[in-house]
Amino acid sequence: MKPKVIILLIMLAVAIAAIMSTYSGAEKSSTFKEADANPSETYHITGFLIKDKPMEYDPHIDPNYFSFYLKDKNGDIRKVVSTNPKQQDFERAETVNMYGRSDGEVFRASKVMPKCPSKYKDEQNNNSVQSS
Repeated sequence: MKPKVIILLIMLAVAIAAIMSTYSGAEKSSTFKEADANPSETYHITGFLIKDKPMEYDPHIDPNYFSFYLKDKNGDIRKVVSTNPKQQDFERAETVNMYGRSDGEVFRASKVMPKCPSKYKDEQNNNSVQSS
């Protein structure tokens, strides 16, 4: 093979390896404690929405400010502040996936993805209520 082809194949292999390592690291769910250790890094955290603590969102005052409380897999509870508008039916979320950085006592989320109960689960609950 020609040296140019070999160099091109090596560069392609390195690029694929870099992309794969980026995506494999991003899918691992971290904790608030891990995010606190490296505040300059972006972390993926999955947790449970704390529904008895207040959610703050008023689109008339600031449509780009939404805060809520989340419990991570270690049981640590943290206030989360997002610069994105609150998603419809966010209160119904069972779990929340988010990406962001630690900022002292607050986690600054750049992306928030609530995981709401499935339609099947809702239909099952409705059927059991109607049967009663």
